[in-house]
Amino acid sequence: MRKPMELEHVTIPQGHYFVMGDNRDNSADSRYFGFVAQDQILGRVVGVAFSLDRDRHFKPRWDRFFQGLK
Repeated sequence: MRKPMELEHVTIPQGHYFVMGDNRDNSADSRYFGFVAQDQILGRVVGVAFSLDRDRHFKPRWDRFFQGLK
């Protein structure tokens, strides 16, 4: 995997978005693949369907299932 971009000062071009993964330092997101053009975004995230805990042998995190985003 290539090195992530430096984020101290970033200017996002108009009509583009900076997308972040939910796994902080272990997500392949805009820090790796760059900005996403608005016309490439097809939907909207509204909640979590299910969630597994990688650090606990992928056991379900029941408290996160079917939760809306804040």
